[in-house]
Amino acid sequence: EGQELAFDRGKGNCLTCHHVPEPNEPFQGTIGPDLAGIATRLDAGQLRLRLVDAGLLNPQTVMPPYFRIEGLRDVAPAFRDRPALNAQEIEDVVAYLASLRTP
Repeated sequence: EGQELAFDRGKGNCLTCHHVPEPNEPFQGTIGPDLAGIATRLDAGQLRLRLVDAGLLNPQTVMPPYFRIEGLRDVAPAFRDRPALNAQEIEDVVAYLASLRTP
């Protein structure tokens, strides 16, 4: 489920900015760090924090907060007053990212 959410262009949309070790996924991004082997660099808690609100670690990040809803500007109507991913979806994406051990 987490992989599906990460690849979904309308939900997680990770591929817009990140590359993942999946050769069948075209049009992968290069703005954010490559996610191949991410589980060898970050533990589940660190991955979760970045998904919930990467701005807590880097206020200049371009990565959107997937769970925080307060203090956001220019939010599409479909996402106003609700997180982009719910708590279970965050956990599903964390589980997928935590499985990416090979660079």
